[in-house]
Amino acid sequence: MKKQTRKQKKKQKQKILIKRAIKIICLLFAIIIIYNIIKGITKENESEELIQAFAQNSKILETVEKTPFAKVSRYIVYGTHFNIEGSLELPENTSQIQNVEVIAKNLAGEEVIIDSEYTYNDNLIEFTTLSKINTGLDLESLQVTDYYILLKVIYSNEEEKYYSLENNTEYGEINYYTLTRNNSNNKIYINFSKAQDIPFLGFNITKSKLPKDVYDVVIDPGHGGNDGGAVSGNHIEADIVLDCALDLKEKLENIGLKVLITRDGTESSEEYTANNMYDEDGRVTLANKSGAKILISLHLNSNEVKLSAGGVEVYAPTNSNLDFAKTLAENIVDNANTNYSQMETYKEEEGVYVREIDISKRNNSVAYNSNSYKGIFDTVPYLYIIRETGGIATGAYVDGSSPGYSENIYRNSNVGVESYLIELGYMNVRKDLNNILQNSDLYVEAIVKSVKEFYGID
Repeated sequence: MKKQTRKQKKKQKQKILIKRAIKIICLLFAIIIIYNIIKGITKENESEELIQAFAQNSKILETVEKTPFAKVSRYIVYGTHFNIEGSLELPENTSQIQNVEVIAKNLAGEEVIIDSEYTYNDNLIEFTTLSKINTGLDLESLQVTDYYILLKVIYSNEEEKYYSLENNTEYGEINYYTLTRNNSNNKIYINFSKAQDIPFLGFNITKSKLPKDVYDVVIDPGHGGNDGGAVSGNHIEADIVLDCALDLKEKLENIGLKVLITRDGTESSEEYTANNMYDEDGRVTLANKSGAKILISLHLNSNEVKLSAGGVEVYAPTNSNLDFAKTLAENIVDNANTNYSQMETYKEEEGVYVREIDISKRNNSVAYNSNSYKGIFDTVPYLYIIRETGGIATGAYVDGSSPGYSENIYRNSNVGVESYLIELGYMNVRKDLNNILQNSDLYVEAIVKSVKEFYGID
């Protein structure tokens, strides 16, 4: 029997190690596949269990009309609010209608009336709660129980009838997680289903921690990579707002919120360009898939015209309630030794601006293809970080058909982040720039104060 040389032994050992490595890799792949299968089954079972719970536990469905059903044409979660619209066709010779309300009714029979508008013509009721995209049903205020969304019709003879809702859209279930308060969250499972031959829209609310990939707030430090933004001497906008954003992230985390930042200063010039903001790790995509309720984008203004005074400008979404934007502007002015901007263009309130575009005139513009647009309103936010993070609520439209722009795969989503862009001041106004450089912590503290006050974060 020949003795193996050292070289042969080494080769044999390598073969054994390779075989072991292949076995380990195969085992890992098998584990991943099994995990995903179990995860899928678990999710499917979870959905089925929730649907059955709605059907078994509620007597509410016994109180609704067996026919007709209201047909839902759109439902949206934007920021912390849920909104819905649709229609109900009533039989001929129906009694006169006194009022129509969209309500959330829980198992105890308690009703939450959602601000809504309606029209009634030729036996057809058309209803909407979308007068403002960030109002409607406040999901943060709901109790831990089950709710049903119903249409309540009050007739002229004081008779009240409840009509259930049927999904007439392309959308399915939504999992919403409330803002973190005292290290606690609620999970709201929103889904259409059917029981007792009656379609319904139900909310199941349970206590739950945030999943690993879900956040409360997104902070977007403007520019970055190959785009420095505005410049004044040696001072670069992208660097200044990044410092503010990192400080803001830390301070928001100190009050218990889970925060995602779209860039942290380690990005290269290839990673942050106009071409890839919609890529898998692009700032718009990161915000859209974060599950966050609020996005704050930090910028510094500049103007070619010589200005004697600068000031803060908060840009808000089109067709939105401006209360949070006003809170941000007021607190920054009151606490950061600055003033409201004197710019009048796009101004809605002191320090609050809404810059928008007429969508009908954008057919030939960059990044827009009119065939893919599925927005709600004639005008949409001009600023992409506000528009493209709101899905159908803000009329997101970047579909990748224009050269140089990748696709926003979330443009048709019915879940959006409520987004605001803050111009902290003007870089070409020496007083503004010096104040921001010397007192950036005051600006950050004012934003944190606004979040705490407006959303009730202790």
